[in-house]
Amino acid sequence: MNRTSPARLWAPFRLGYLAAAAYLLGAVGAALAQSTDDRAKEEDESRLYRETHPYFYDEFSPGEGGTSGIDDLKQIDKPEVSIADTAKLDAPLAFARRGFDSLYEQTGLRLGVAFTALGAWASGESDPSGASYDLDLLSAWTLVGRGTPNIGVLVATAEYRNAFTDEPPSALGAELGTLINPINAFNDRLWVVRDLYWLQRLWDGKLRVLFGRADMGDFVGQQPMQNVNTSFVNRHFSGNPTVPFPGHGPTVSVDVRPDDRFYVTAGMANAYGNTREWEFSSLDQGDFFYTAEAGYTPTIEGMGRGRYSIMAWYINERDRGGTVIPSDQGVTLVAGQQLSDRLQVWARYAYADGTTTNVRQLAQGGAGYAGLLGSPSNMTGLAFSWAQPRSAASREEKVLEIFQRLQLTRFTQFSVGAQAIFDPGDNPTENLVGVFYARLRIAF
Repeated sequence: MNRTSPARLWAPFRLGYLAAAAYLLGAVGAALAQSTDDRAKEEDESRLYRETHPYFYDEFSPGEGGTSGIDDLKQIDKPEVSIADTAKLDAPLAFARRGFDSLYEQTGLRLGVAFTALGAWASGESDPSGASYDLDLLSAWTLVGRGTPNIGVLVATAEYRNAFTDEPPSALGAELGTLINPINAFNDRLWVVRDLYWLQRLWDGKLRVLFGRADMGDFVGQQPMQNVNTSFVNRHFSGNPTVPFPGHGPTVSVDVRPDDRFYVTAGMANAYGNTREWEFSSLDQGDFFYTAEAGYTPTIEGMGRGRYSIMAWYINERDRGGTVIPSDQGVTLVAGQQLSDRLQVWARYAYADGTTTNVRQLAQGGAGYAGLLGSPSNMTGLAFSWAQPRSAASREEKVLEIFQRLQLTRFTQFSVGAQAIFDPGDNPTENLVGVFYARLRIAF
């Protein structure tokens, strides 16, 4: 397998890191001249947003993750606070963002763009490394009932992924022999249409119906910090590896939220769903992925919002290219709670028969702390996970991951992280491997 020398690996990143360093140095210098009033205004806006959009709370479905197209747009819309005054550095993207905001006010069409680059290198098994980037183009067009609870929205998103190096970071798992990939999503699959679905709310917004091209993995079974672009990177945390979600394809989902304390989501998707393909022609085979999730979302005085949910799923046996893939089923439990306006904790347990994913059980817990190192938009994350394989030939894998994300400017984040992988599941010769990564994200 081809190897990329460290010098060649980081060559394409040098410009990005120099730009990030320039942002940081400029921001620190600008901070000396920033007025106290301007800084206080930024922090007040961010604080107001956090109060009206508390963690673990989506205005409709708390189980919906930041990886869904419409939720990703909401995250981009957050009034992030940079670590210092970076108004001049933000000017070009701020101009574009004002144009997007004006378009939304006039037509109901919300647009968003996000570019995320990640470089990763590992210690162990020939020290593999890789770097790639991800470009997301996002849109949500409110065409029905704008300004009312019963809105109808057309969501469309596209994505381009490619590698800077001979191998993308997603190849590290196979080279290290891990049970679950330490780098999720950052591959080289090029252009795809991810989402193209209609979302309709009814019954004064208490009922939501979704149909079209989507991924049920964006709406159920997620832990609250499950976003590879902004949070944890290892697929232990940035996915739900016990569940064989089909990927983006024909999907129908119905959600009921009778009040702020409860929600129920039920859906089905084509079992042959494939983000690279449309897969409408395989619908007549009658093989589907089914899921249902129920959740309780209390608000505890002095702490904040919580989310406690249980999700069950089942996928039919299916034939793909002459190979029969057996049916599978399982359950996922998630518990998350705000302990303060800055600290949140969560835990997840998942069980599956494991006939399609080779992961029978998963147990994990983690925490996120906002505001370390100067900005309320900064995030620190720490999580530990244990995975039990179905195959006796594999080992029980344990992972510890930590990351620090810095809000360099209003639109730019920079993260560094590290993982310790104990007993890589499919590599009996290694007892511990380390993975280190750096991530740059620009979103507006």
